[in-house]
Amino acid sequence: MERLVAERARVADPESWTAAFAVRDLREQLAEVSGDVDRYVAVLAEELVSAVQYQRIAEALGAAGRRDEAIDWARRGVAANARSPYTDRLGNLLVDMLTAAGDTPGAVRVRREEFERHPTAMAYRSLTDTVATAGGDDPTGWAMGVLRDRITQQPAYASELVDLLLAVGRDDEAWQEALHHRRWLGGPQWQTLLQRRAATHPAEVIQPYRDLVEQAILNSADKRRYRRAVVLLTALRAVYQAAGEPAAFPRYLAELRIEHKRRPTFIKTLDAAGLQPTGLPIPG
Repeated sequence: MERLVAERARVADPESWTAAFAVRDLREQLAEVSGDVDRYVAVLAEELVSAVQYQRIAEALGAAGRRDEAIDWARRGVAANARSPYTDRLGNLLVDMLTAAGDTPGAVRVRREEFERHPTAMAYRSLTDTVATAGGDDPTGWAMGVLRDRITQQPAYASELVDLLLAVGRDDEAWQEALHHRRWLGGPQWQTLLQRRAATHPAEVIQPYRDLVEQAILNSADKRRYRRAVVLLTALRAVYQAAGEPAAFPRYLAELRIEHKRRPTFIKTLDAAGLQPTGLPIPG
C-alpha cells in the first residue's frame, strides 16, 4: 500500500491541489492505522496548516498516555491559530487535559487568554464554567473591562457586551449600552432586549417598537415583511396596555393605516390579523 501511495505521489500533478490532498490523506491514514504514534505525529506535523492538525496530534498523544506532550502540542496549536474557527475545539481539548492533570489554574489561564483574543458572551460562559470547576475569583468584572476596552477599538463588540450583561442579570446596563450602540445590534438581539425591557419599563419601548414596525413595512427585500409587522404590532399592543395607555394603540393603528393606505396588501394583512383601529378582532 505504501508503495502505491509513493507511486501516486510521484505521478501526481504538482499543480493539482486535489491530487496533493488525496496523497496526503492516504499517507495520514496509513500512519494512523500503523499504530506507530510517532510516525503518525510526524506525518501530521509536516503540514500544520490549521488547528485541526494540532488537535489530531494532541488527541493521538493523549490516547497513547503521553499527556505532557499532548498538552504541549495543544498549547502550540492554540497559539499558532488564534484566529481560526477550529481553535475553540482545540482550546476545549487543552482545558480538559489540564483539568484532568490537576492543573486547574492553567485551565483558567487558557480560558482567560481565549477571552482576551475574542471576547464574546460564549467565551465568557466557557470561562465561568471552567472557574466554577477549578475554583477562583468571579471573572465578571475583569471580563467586562476587557470587553469595554475592545469596544473602543472595535465597536461591533458592543453586541457581545450587551449579551454578557443580560447573561449576568444586569438588564438596566444592557439597555443603556444597547441604546448607545444601537447600530451594532442585530434585529433579533434588539427585539429580545425590547421584550425584556417591556416587562419592567414598557413606556420606554413604545417608540422603538414603532420604529421596527416601520422598518418592517418598508423592507421591500423581505417578502414576509407585512407578517413580521403584524407580529411586532401584536407585541406593541401589549406594550401599550402594560404602559397604561391601551387607548393609544388604536389611534396609532389608525394613523398607520392612513400612512400606508397605498399598500393594499399591508392593509389586508392587518385586517386578516384583526388589527383594526378599534383594537377588536374582526367578527368571524
